[in-house]
Amino acid sequence: MRGMSAADFLTRALTLESSFVEALHGSVTHESPTGVVPEGNAFVTLLHDRLHADGWSVDRLPRDEIADVLRATLPGSDPDDGTLILAHSDTVWPLGTLEEMPWRVEDGVAYGPGVLDMKAGIEAARFAARLAREAGPLRGPTTLLVTSDEERGSVHSKELIEAEARRHARVLVVEMGRDDGALKVARKGVGVLHVAFQGVSAHAGNEPERGASALAEAARFLLAAEALADPERGTTVAVTVASGGTVGNVIPERARCEIDVRVLEDSEGARVVEALHRYAPHDPRVRVTVEGGMNRPPMEATPANRALADEAHAHLAAMGRSLEGAVVGGGSDGNFTSALGVATLDGLGAVGSGPHARHEQVRIVETLERIALLAALLRGPD
Repeated sequence: MRGMSAADFLTRALTLESSFVEALHGSVTHESPTGVVPEGNAFVTLLHDRLHADGWSVDRLPRDEIADVLRATLPGSDPDDGTLILAHSDTVWPLGTLEEMPWRVEDGVAYGPGVLDMKAGIEAARFAARLAREAGPLRGPTTLLVTSDEERGSVHSKELIEAEARRHARVLVVEMGRDDGALKVARKGVGVLHVAFQGVSAHAGNEPERGASALAEAARFLLAAEALADPERGTTVAVTVASGGTVGNVIPERARCEIDVRVLEDSEGARVVEALHRYAPHDPRVRVTVEGGMNRPPMEATPANRALADEAHAHLAAMGRSLEGAVVGGGSDGNFTSALGVATLDGLGAVGSGPHARHEQVRIVETLERIALLAALLRGPD
């Protein structure tokens, strides 16, 4: 297997289908929702044992509020040419979803909660490293960092992610590709804001004028917030969760909402967040409290990111394949590393469709092709 080319990696990867599917089955059937620590740690234990068996040096980093983090390392040729692979063990699916969305494979497609986002991405990284090492030493030291709170903003993992990124020459993010398989060369920055409305209750029939409706103010706020969107600049603002009121004959004194902000430019994030915090209520008797802001900076198509994408496209060409480079609205931990100036390429995990949706699925053969690309990137240019 020594001296394998990118085309050789592809040929070899396509022979791994049955073992990949078996490994993926084991991962998906270990549910690991964000913040559900016992089940999350059970999956971490499974992954720890698999990585150890593959020859990785594995550190398990205990956490309290979330499942443990894994940091696994492999040696490489050039100490200054290291690669950080970013993955996460948590999924968006509540515990017990497996009963409603059971694991299955039909016509070359695997289904199940978290199969695409991102159990298959973790297995892709593991199989790619194994494949790359069959051909000889890796281009540089390789670290696989598997965090456990990415789906909720990586609040407990951000500092560790950034510290690890600074020690490596590049970052490969094994989030899923776009539905058509495209790599992700840029992502929007993400903001999350929580808004509380405190009004005055009153009898809705006898003396409604004595009340100050928190729900009515929330409705006005919703319109003002979403008016801050700027489609031409790629800025979206969406009120995604809202509630208010208690019973049918009372003017509601409380309401709340959550706002999702996506931007391509840091300046746009600052503009939107500042405007939301400055909101003046239509009814001065209602108190409006805005908390939160931008959670992830945009992942921009920097020169370093473009150079890493060019290397990936060269490997793909050698395999007789081609993929687009896409700009997407969803954020990932690659947003953090790219903002540090470290070359980052995303969408290198599984290929499929329906992340966070009931039809979540992974196309197996295309994912094996992605494994070959990952292996080539870990080995470096021919």
